[in-house]
Amino acid sequence: TLCRQFEEKFAEKITERGHVLLTGCRSSLDKAIAEAAALWLERNGRVKDIRSRIISYKLKPDAPGHDIGRIQVSKRDDWSLSTPNLSLPEQIAEADVTVFVAGSEGTYFAANWARIGNKPILGVARFGGAGSVIFERERDEFSKKYSNLVSKEDFDMLNQYTNDVEQLAEDVLALCENLMILKNVFIVMSFKQEYDDLYDAFDTVCHDFDFDAVRTDQVTSLERITPRILEGIKRSAFVIADVTEKSLNVFYEIGFAEGVGRPVIITAKEGTELPFDIKDTPIVYWNTLKELKQKLQPIIGKVKMKLGKG
Repeated sequence: TLCRQFEEKFAEKITERGHVLLTGCRSSLDKAIAEAAALWLERNGRVKDIRSRIISYKLKPDAPGHDIGRIQVSKRDDWSLSTPNLSLPEQIAEADVTVFVAGSEGTYFAANWARIGNKPILGVARFGGAGSVIFERERDEFSKKYSNLVSKEDFDMLNQYTNDVEQLAEDVLALCENLMILKNVFIVMSFKQEYDDLYDAFDTVCHDFDFDAVRTDQVTSLERITPRILEGIKRSAFVIADVTEKSLNVFYEIGFAEGVGRPVIITAKEGTELPFDIKDTPIVYWNTLKELKQKLQPIIGKVKMKLGKG
């Protein structure tokens, strides 16, 4: 069917672009997707990469649905949502982006796991079923979940009507890659006008490394500011926080960023008196904005390398 052709072509594209395919290891569909990815690797002389690039998970009590790539045993006995154990299925936990095509009840289960894990959720609407319903649900939440990462036009590629499965696979994968590569740097600082030049300095040095600096007061939205701040931090590649102007909000946002695992670069104008609990944290001190940009260049470069964007 056209749907199966798309799924196989999508698996090929994932492999061709150097990504890791994570799937279950239960159904004939799981097998077909893994076979398509393995075939691409074989045709391109990459047989040795099959085990590292195609990883499938089977439930503890089940026999595997195929033996292609590396088969991992899940720590779970089932992937339902009706148990007290809400640890994520490994293929969801390890994924950067989750993609859902057609399907029914089991697909909804998987999408709900992705929501629990705060993963990007892409429903391909072209083939109906759960994929279409999931697209509509995520489209309704676009402004909250995805608007700072991709354009609405790009997101709506999931809802295009086409029989060109190769182009559809390209479009869906491009959207996945945009969601995987976090481009925003969340700026935590005073909103006072006197600090606008400081923000411009952060914006300039971020752009030097292909990042976009985001400050909440410059985002047009009707949402309350606190949820926007917390969501912005969670969806950022890293955070730059200036503590020259001491503020409880700034320190709270630094703590939140560290709590959700975002790298934080802290800056302050030379001579700033800092609270005792961050005095041991590395601080980038600056006298002039030119000096600040020079000091930030190598630091952001290192962060970018660690994020895998170098």
